[in-house]
Amino acid sequence: MTSSAVGDALARTEAFACLPREQLEVLAAGSRVRRFDKGEQVFARGDAAGSLYVLVQGSITLSITTAEGSEVVLAVLAPPEAFGELAVIDGGPRVATATARRTSTVVAVAPPRVRAALTANPDVAMSVLGALARLVRRIDEHVTDLVTLDLQGRLLKFLAAAATGHAAGRDDFRPVEVSLNQSELARMLGGSRQQLNKVIVTLETNGSLRRSGSRITGVRF
Repeated sequence: MTSSAVGDALARTEAFACLPREQLEVLAAGSRVRRFDKGEQVFARGDAAGSLYVLVQGSITLSITTAEGSEVVLAVLAPPEAFGELAVIDGGPRVATATARRTSTVVAVAPPRVRAALTANPDVAMSVLGALARLVRRIDEHVTDLVTLDLQGRLLKFLAAAATGHAAGRDDFRPVEVSLNQSELARMLGGSRQQLNKVIVTLETNGSLRRSGSRITGVRF
């Protein structure tokens, strides 16, 4: 990517959209473009603080590993989302593991450049804090769901959020878009693939959801 393309990528993020072009170019000059293959870690939970990352292409999962060794997916990121802000702000270790779901391209912005932008631009600081707050709320809600809802309840809540339109026709099914495969969905919902498959079959049998092959295409409430 050219420096101009990096600046364009930064301009599309919530955090840096308010910056004038010359300041975006300063940030771009302190950035590196990195490519990660499917399954490759961008960073791991506990790693020392490093760059802020902007996802340009692909998809990134943020996850933690439980004491029992199972992986729980906290969030799935899509372009042009940024991640890794917290470690840049407080200098502490990474709180989650970031992994490429498929081949992904990111822009890694050097911490000193990020801190300079935060210090010089209150709007940037508020945007970064706002993005962090929303991510924390997403994770907090996710953890609460793991404690208070069973796997079926968590799946139905996920599908409600993934619904793309209103029910059409007599069957009352709402179309849904699920980009995760069943293994990824199971990790996000805090269950095994086998457990999730049983829940899906039960819901399909009682008429609560519809599938096309292995893909969930509709849900009824």
